[in-house]
Amino acid sequence: MDTGAGVEAAARRVRHARHVGDVGAHVRPVVAESWQRSVDLGVDLARSATYVGHEPGPAAVAEAEEVFDRFLDGAARLDCAVLLVDGDGIVRVRRDACPDLAALLDAVLVAPGFRIAEQDVATTASALVRVTGRAARVDGPEHLHPDLACLTEAAAPVPSDTDAAPQTVVVVAHLSAPGGASALRAAVAAELARQVGERVRDRGHRSGRMLHARFDDVCARSGAEWVLATDGRATLCSPGFRALPREDRDHLLDRALADAALADPPPAGSTADLPSGRRDDVVTSAVRDGRAVVGHVSSGRRSVPVPAGALVTDAMRRQGSHVAPTARRDFAADFRDAHADGAAAEVRRRANRELLSPYLRARRDVAAAVAARTRHLLLVGEPGVGKQTLAVEQFRRSHPSGTVQVLDCARIAESGGPLLPTVRGTDGDRPRLLVLRRLAMLGSVAARRLDESLRVLVSTPAAPTVVGCIDTPSVDATRPYGLLLRHFHDTVRVPALRYRADELGQLARSVLHSLSGGRSLSLSMQVVRVLEGYAWPGNLRELEDVLRYVIARKPVGVVQAPDLPSSCFTGGAPRMSMLEAAQCDVIIQALYEARGNRYQAAELLGIARSSLYRKIDAFGISYIG
Repeated sequence: MDTGAGVEAAARRVRHARHVGDVGAHVRPVVAESWQRSVDLGVDLARSATYVGHEPGPAAVAEAEEVFDRFLDGAARLDCAVLLVDGDGIVRVRRDACPDLAALLDAVLVAPGFRIAEQDVATTASALVRVTGRAARVDGPEHLHPDLACLTEAAAPVPSDTDAAPQTVVVVAHLSAPGGASALRAAVAAELARQVGERVRDRGHRSGRMLHARFDDVCARSGAEWVLATDGRATLCSPGFRALPREDRDHLLDRALADAALADPPPAGSTADLPSGRRDDVVTSAVRDGRAVVGHVSSGRRSVPVPAGALVTDAMRRQGSHVAPTARRDFAADFRDAHADGAAAEVRRRANRELLSPYLRARRDVAAAVAARTRHLLLVGEPGVGKQTLAVEQFRRSHPSGTVQVLDCARIAESGGPLLPTVRGTDGDRPRLLVLRRLAMLGSVAARRLDESLRVLVSTPAAPTVVGCIDTPSVDATRPYGLLLRHFHDTVRVPALRYRADELGQLARSVLHSLSGGRSLSLSMQVVRVLEGYAWPGNLRELEDVLRYVIARKPVGVVQAPDLPSSCFTGGAPRMSMLEAAQCDVIIQALYEARGNRYQAAELLGIARSSLYRKIDAFGISYIG
């Protein structure tokens, strides 16, 4: 086929007439079909690639980064760039060997987080691979989008055992590159795709070997009483760990599974208050495969004994670092003991450093539950705090190959068919997560139908993890969804964003990083102060909208206050005042005295039960009982 002036003329006719017509004399059939699909989709050829966010969880990002870096380090100077494009057409990894080509790709928005599928920029090599399932190339004018007409691409699918849309390795060069190099680029793309596929298939075995090696090393060198290692799928434990009481083992195992599921690096040292009453010093280290964390190894020994009256259980400390202590204490004791018992003071300091905010504690509880796959959770919080996002995020980190199903409970009454085929799926033994959205919107009939379906579903051998989301200030068992509460093992409260001002800066940077696709974009301290001073009535959903607004108008650099929308400068955030902190402390104390009975706690406090429920949800107080 003609790849010169005839292709350019044909592409120009299609761009203006929006009709492919007879272009077979100039364009390969596979390219002509892609042009036709683009026209049928109504692609706006005046618009560049669409930014959809950078969420590398299910893609082979870690493996591709390692393969691409090794290839570029061992090769001579190449006038090309190497990309990994996932099954949805989104660029996940890009490595550049030519600075000039990198600047050109940045200009046409071929960068991590941007989608270059047919519905966005018409014909690309990765789009042809998605349709045909085999290697493809697109040369210069064969790109229907004018911004891409100066590029030449060779793409190959990453071998996979699943039926999902293939991930693609793409080698991009400028059209002026030597013509004879097109065959070389196709061979390079195929070889890199093969290496990425091999590393993905070997991921489980490789991480298992590394975990065993680190476990043996810690057992031999640390001198700890017990050692526990897990990658979220397999668990290794030493004889000393098996000698612990069962409740202590369960507690430490949940803790280890949460550390393995969370993407954050574990603390170097911490203190664990075990259900049996003993307190252990715990050292946790990450097992890394390249830059990816594939597991954690924890070791511990009994800590220096502390007076029985000073022992504060983990259930008491879990209420959050933003409130006063959860039990009456002698405020002068720390000063008296600071020099008398340095070891005990150090234990207390480490315990204080381990105190987590309500959201971080909720994140850890969710991570442990979805990693174990045997506990069903009920997430309660205001609309927009990210309950569904939290559950899906932690599930993806624990089970990258798992499937997620979301059932909108508000729509159950509208469908007359059975619910069980909707929620059971056909994925066999693959990990599954079932998210029940808007449980509070269930009617009586819908609640009974869903209860019957769940009763059969959770009794199956490969039952999914069930997470329910309730947008309400309290759990009221008298409402129709109360019939479903027996299916859930734990209740986790997700606090509102306005009560997380201390961690708002870190949270905003994390969201910005995930949305910006790894671009050089950061928040100035002035912007962080503005964000901390805003009330965030829309919670996390509103924060994401604000940062998307910023990214769309400032692609790189340091975000300054004028870059924020004007809405961020209206109103002030209700930081927890001294009065609110005192109220939170009194509520926690009353709940402990009432052993978690909220009716008795409300009577002790002299307030209505509805007021108590609202304050428990607003302050992010976890379940006490």
